[in-house]
Amino acid sequence: MKDKEEALTLLQHVRHDWLNRIQLIKSYLTLGKIDQAERVIEEVILESQQEARLTKLGLPEFATLLLFHNWGWGGHTFQIEYEVIHDLPAHYIDDLELTSWMTNFFHSINEVLHPLYGHQLYITIESMENRLSCIFDYEGKLKNLDRLQQWLLTNENDQVHINMEKASETEFSCKVIFEGSE
Repeated sequence: MKDKEEALTLLQHVRHDWLNRIQLIKSYLTLGKIDQAERVIEEVILESQQEARLTKLGLPEFATLLLFHNWGWGGHTFQIEYEVIHDLPAHYIDDLELTSWMTNFFHSINEVLHPLYGHQLYITIESMENRLSCIFDYEGKLKNLDRLQQWLLTNENDQVHINMEKASETEFSCKVIFEGSE
Protein backbone atom coordinates (compact mmCIF):
# COMPACT_ATOMS: atom_id res chain seq x y z
CA MET A 1 0.00 0.00 0.00
CA LYS A 2 2.83 2.39 0.82
CA ASP A 3 4.29 2.04 -2.71
CA LYS A 4 0.94 2.98 -4.24
CA GLU A 5 0.63 6.00 -1.95
CA GLU A 6 4.15 7.12 -2.90
CA ALA A 7 3.37 6.63 -6.60
CA LEU A 8 0.20 8.71 -6.27
CA THR A 9 2.09 11.45 -4.42
CA LEU A 10 4.73 11.43 -7.15
CA LEU A 11 2.09 11.73 -9.86
CA GLN A 12 0.47 14.58 -7.96
CA HIS A 13 3.78 16.48 -7.91
CA VAL A 14 4.43 15.82 -11.60
CA ARG A 15 0.91 16.88 -12.58
CA HIS A 16 1.17 20.05 -10.49
CA ASP A 17 4.55 20.93 -12.00
CA TRP A 18 3.37 20.41 -15.58
CA LEU A 19 0.14 22.33 -14.98
CA ASN A 20 2.13 25.29 -13.64
CA ARG A 21 4.36 25.30 -16.71
CA ILE A 22 1.47 25.02 -19.15
CA GLN A 23 -0.38 27.84 -17.39
CA LEU A 24 2.73 30.02 -17.54
CA ILE A 25 3.14 29.37 -21.28
CA LYS A 26 -0.57 30.04 -21.85
CA SER A 27 -0.36 33.31 -19.89
CA TYR A 28 2.60 34.51 -21.94
CA LEU A 29 0.80 33.64 -25.17
CA THR A 30 -2.37 35.43 -24.02
CA LEU A 31 -0.32 38.53 -23.28
CA GLY A 32 1.40 38.28 -26.66
CA LYS A 33 4.78 37.59 -25.05
CA ILE A 34 5.86 34.95 -27.54
CA ASP A 35 9.57 35.21 -26.62
CA GLN A 36 8.87 34.43 -22.95
CA ALA A 37 6.59 31.51 -23.88
CA GLU A 38 9.31 30.12 -26.15
CA ARG A 39 11.88 30.55 -23.36
CA VAL A 40 9.76 28.49 -20.95
CA ILE A 41 9.24 25.81 -23.61
CA GLU A 42 13.00 25.70 -24.25
CA GLU A 43 13.67 25.37 -20.49
CA VAL A 44 11.24 22.44 -20.30
CA ILE A 45 12.93 20.76 -23.26
CA LEU A 46 16.43 21.19 -21.78
CA GLU A 47 15.30 19.95 -18.37
CA SER A 48 13.66 16.90 -19.95
CA GLN A 49 16.85 16.14 -21.89
CA GLN A 50 18.89 16.33 -18.65
CA GLU A 51 16.42 14.03 -16.88
CA ALA A 52 16.79 11.52 -19.74
CA ARG A 53 20.60 11.67 -19.51
CA LEU A 54 20.44 11.20 -15.75
CA THR A 55 18.28 8.09 -16.04
CA LYS A 56 20.54 6.66 -18.79
CA LEU A 57 23.42 6.55 -16.31
CA GLY A 58 21.87 3.36 -14.95
CA LEU A 59 21.92 4.60 -11.35
CA PRO A 60 18.22 4.52 -10.35
CA GLU A 61 18.66 5.41 -6.67
CA PHE A 62 20.96 8.31 -7.50
CA ALA A 63 18.61 9.53 -10.26
CA THR A 64 15.63 9.35 -7.92
CA LEU A 65 17.47 11.38 -5.28
CA LEU A 66 18.21 14.19 -7.75
CA LEU A 67 14.87 14.10 -9.57
CA PHE A 68 12.81 14.37 -6.37
CA HIS A 69 15.08 16.72 -4.42
CA ASN A 70 13.42 20.00 -5.40
CA TRP A 71 10.00 18.63 -4.49
CA GLY A 72 11.10 18.55 -0.87
CA TRP A 73 11.46 14.78 -0.58
CA GLY A 74 14.72 15.04 1.35
CA GLY A 75 13.57 17.85 3.61
CA HIS A 76 16.34 20.14 2.37
CA THR A 77 16.09 23.92 2.19
CA PHE A 78 18.26 24.32 -0.89
CA GLN A 79 17.45 23.80 -4.55
CA ILE A 80 19.56 21.83 -6.99
CA GLU A 81 20.17 22.04 -10.70
CA TYR A 82 22.19 19.40 -12.46
CA GLU A 83 23.78 18.85 -15.83
CA VAL A 84 24.81 15.45 -17.09
CA ILE A 85 27.67 15.87 -19.55
CA HIS A 86 27.45 12.41 -21.15
CA ASP A 87 24.70 9.85 -20.98
CA LEU A 88 27.20 7.00 -20.88
CA PRO A 89 26.14 4.23 -18.51
CA ALA A 90 27.89 4.20 -15.15
CA HIS A 91 27.18 0.57 -14.25
CA TYR A 92 30.60 0.28 -12.58
CA ILE A 93 29.49 2.66 -9.79
CA ASP A 94 27.74 1.20 -6.73
CA ASP A 95 24.41 3.02 -6.92
CA LEU A 96 23.52 2.49 -3.26
CA GLU A 97 26.90 3.70 -1.97
CA LEU A 98 26.83 6.74 -4.27
CA THR A 99 23.29 7.62 -3.19
CA SER A 100 24.11 7.13 0.49
CA TRP A 101 27.16 9.41 0.20
CA MET A 102 25.16 12.01 -1.71
CA THR A 103 22.26 11.88 0.77
CA ASN A 104 24.66 12.42 3.67
CA PHE A 105 26.36 15.25 1.77
CA PHE A 106 23.02 16.95 1.17
CA HIS A 107 22.19 16.61 4.87
CA SER A 108 25.55 18.10 5.86
CA ILE A 109 24.96 21.06 3.53
CA ASN A 110 21.46 21.55 4.88
CA GLU A 111 22.75 21.65 8.47
CA VAL A 112 25.10 24.59 7.79
CA LEU A 113 22.80 26.82 5.72
CA HIS A 114 21.84 30.25 6.96
CA PRO A 115 18.02 30.18 7.20
CA LEU A 116 17.36 33.69 5.87
CA TYR A 117 18.97 33.25 2.45
CA GLY A 118 18.23 31.42 -0.79
CA HIS A 119 20.46 28.48 -1.57
CA GLN A 120 21.33 26.84 -4.88
CA LEU A 121 23.55 23.84 -5.55
CA TYR A 122 24.64 23.24 -9.14
CA ILE A 123 25.90 19.75 -9.93
CA THR A 124 27.83 18.81 -13.07
CA ILE A 125 27.90 15.04 -13.57
CA GLU A 126 30.24 13.27 -15.95
CA SER A 127 30.51 9.54 -16.46
CA MET A 128 34.07 8.58 -17.33
CA GLU A 129 35.95 5.34 -17.66
CA ASN A 130 35.43 3.48 -14.37
CA ARG A 131 34.46 6.60 -12.40
CA LEU A 132 31.85 9.28 -12.00
CA SER A 133 32.80 12.92 -11.55
CA CYS A 134 30.53 15.39 -9.77
CA ILE A 135 31.36 19.06 -9.53
CA PHE A 136 29.37 20.91 -6.88
CA ASP A 137 29.00 24.68 -7.08
CA TYR A 138 27.05 26.27 -4.23
CA GLU A 139 25.66 29.81 -3.97
CA GLY A 140 23.92 31.16 -0.87
CA LYS A 141 25.02 31.80 2.69
CA LEU A 142 26.61 29.28 5.03
CA LYS A 143 26.63 29.72 8.78
CA ASN A 144 29.36 27.13 9.39
CA LEU A 145 31.76 26.52 6.51
CA ASP A 146 34.29 24.74 8.76
CA ARG A 147 31.74 22.08 9.67
CA LEU A 148 31.02 21.36 5.99
CA GLN A 149 34.73 21.19 5.15
CA GLN A 150 35.28 18.82 8.08
CA TRP A 151 32.48 16.58 6.83
CA LEU A 152 34.11 16.45 3.39
CA LEU A 153 37.50 15.58 4.89
CA THR A 154 36.09 12.74 6.96
CA ASN A 155 34.07 11.31 4.06
CA GLU A 156 36.92 10.92 1.60
CA ASN A 157 38.24 7.38 1.12
CA ASP A 158 39.71 5.02 -1.49
CA GLN A 159 36.50 5.15 -3.54
CA VAL A 160 35.70 8.86 -3.03
CA HIS A 161 38.23 11.57 -3.87
CA ILE A 162 37.40 15.18 -2.96
CA ASN A 163 39.07 18.35 -4.17
CA MET A 164 37.78 21.58 -2.59
CA GLU A 165 38.46 24.24 -5.21
CA LYS A 166 37.08 27.31 -3.42
CA ALA A 167 35.23 27.96 -0.21
CA SER A 168 33.71 30.99 1.47
CA GLU A 169 30.58 31.81 3.44
CA THR A 170 28.67 32.60 0.22
CA GLU A 171 29.97 29.96 -2.18
CA PHE A 172 31.95 26.79 -2.47
CA SER A 173 33.07 24.58 -5.29
CA CYS A 174 34.38 21.06 -5.01
CA LYS A 175 34.98 18.15 -7.33
CA VAL A 176 34.21 14.66 -6.13
CA ILE A 177 35.34 11.57 -8.02
CA PHE A 178 33.57 8.30 -7.28
CA GLU A 179 35.71 5.33 -8.28
CA GLY A 180 33.96 2.29 -9.66
CA SER A 181 34.75 -1.37 -9.77
CA GLU A 182 35.45 -3.24 -12.97
